[in-house]
Amino acid sequence: MKKAIFLSYSSSQSEAATRVELSLKGEGHSVFRDRSALPPGESFDARIRAAIQESDLFIFLISRESVLEGRYTLTELKFAEQKWGHPAGHVLPVLTEPVPKEAIPEFLRAVTMLQPRGNLAAEVTAEVDRMTEPWWRWFLRPQGLALLVLVALLIAGSVWQGLSWYFDHREQTRQVTALLKQGQFQADSGNYASAWNLLEQAGAIHPMSSEVIDAQERLAMEWLDNARGSQLTGSLKGIADKVSPVLSRGALAGKGERAADLLAHMGWGDFLRLRQGVGGLDPTRHYRRAVEIDPGNVFAHTMWGFEVLRKGGSIADANRHFAIALESKRKREYVRHMQISALLWVSKPELESEAIRVANEMRMGGESMPAGTPEGSDTWRLWNIYYSRLIFGHHKPQFLAALSPPDHLATFRWLYPENQLPKEKGNPYLFILAQLQELNGHRADALASYRKLRSQFGNERNSLADASNAAIQRLSN
Repeated sequence: MKKAIFLSYSSSQSEAATRVELSLKGEGHSVFRDRSALPPGESFDARIRAAIQESDLFIFLISRESVLEGRYTLTELKFAEQKWGHPAGHVLPVLTEPVPKEAIPEFLRAVTMLQPRGNLAAEVTAEVDRMTEPWWRWFLRPQGLALLVLVALLIAGSVWQGLSWYFDHREQTRQVTALLKQGQFQADSGNYASAWNLLEQAGAIHPMSSEVIDAQERLAMEWLDNARGSQLTGSLKGIADKVSPVLSRGALAGKGERAADLLAHMGWGDFLRLRQGVGGLDPTRHYRRAVEIDPGNVFAHTMWGFEVLRKGGSIADANRHFAIALESKRKREYVRHMQISALLWVSKPELESEAIRVANEMRMGGESMPAGTPEGSDTWRLWNIYYSRLIFGHHKPQFLAALSPPDHLATFRWLYPENQLPKEKGNPYLFILAQLQELNGHRADALASYRKLRSQFGNERNSLADASNAAIQRLSN
């Protein structure tokens, strides 16, 4: 097949280039030889670029001079690289003299270079013919016909076996796909034990399926994240023991973020075992390994921050880990839930005040509180802090100092919109709200809240009614 060919060479190779050009033209190819093909007065760069764009094949004669920095041959090579991106099938490098490998541009080294042993022009022309020959012509040669016969015999001998394997494989794939879908449905419903059994069945059918392995790893991590509310008959240790082999296998075989995620969950599994009384375990070693692989890993830093507070470490040390986890932009709601859970793990005034500071930070950042059941959500776990501090008065000054008065009031209203309150929390809500309004100097609003609360009790006498009467008298003076 006749081609348009661009021939690139250095001035010292002019005679060799002429022989190559004549040989190629003798085979019917059209050849562009840079300067010699330029009409007088025409823009040099523009014509060279256009000629390369119009070419089917680019031949580069490699010599010590042609690959020297500053040579125009390298500019022509750059134009060729811009056109094709990769040299395969389009660029023919021809080594005309010994040149150090490192001096040859990488674009040329990406394909096999022609190293003529005899007549340069003849060997270049023969290689061009090979490169431009239609693929089907090869099968007209004796070796091509022999290969066709062999292939036909192989196909005829294996077709039945291949069809049998195909139908078996298709049925296996159908079964695995169905089990994966069922497993996902069970996991979404919180029935992790049933989901795990379904994935084990899928693994028995197709042990090497990447989809099954991925689903098992994701389920193992999700189950550990929600271990306390899962439907496994048994203990937290039982969950950790069941999923550990999958986590370990994935951590060894995986790389980057996924391997670090799995390592972090191995540490969380150890934490669950510790809760069940198993000794001699250190979850932090897994978190440290995960961070070595993925320095900003969201799970490792979140769980590490939790571990710091669980073991009585400083809030500042824990917050450094939570801050890195939040910067990862992954699983933000999960990080916040774990952060609040860690601060409320042990009942300490300074930790509970920090939990309210976290809620204020979330409000100011436009975040939402982590989802959960009305009884077990983080929102209503924080309610217990407000109740203890502003209903019973426990550590009240320390609590009020945790935020500025405006932030205290705004965060309380954000956490507990009045129109969404459960009925039984209405009276405590009004008493807490009134105190925060009074703290902010909103005298009229506080007086209105106290009066509304007092009206709820009628003639009933209790601590909230008495406190409301005292506040109304105080604010009315």
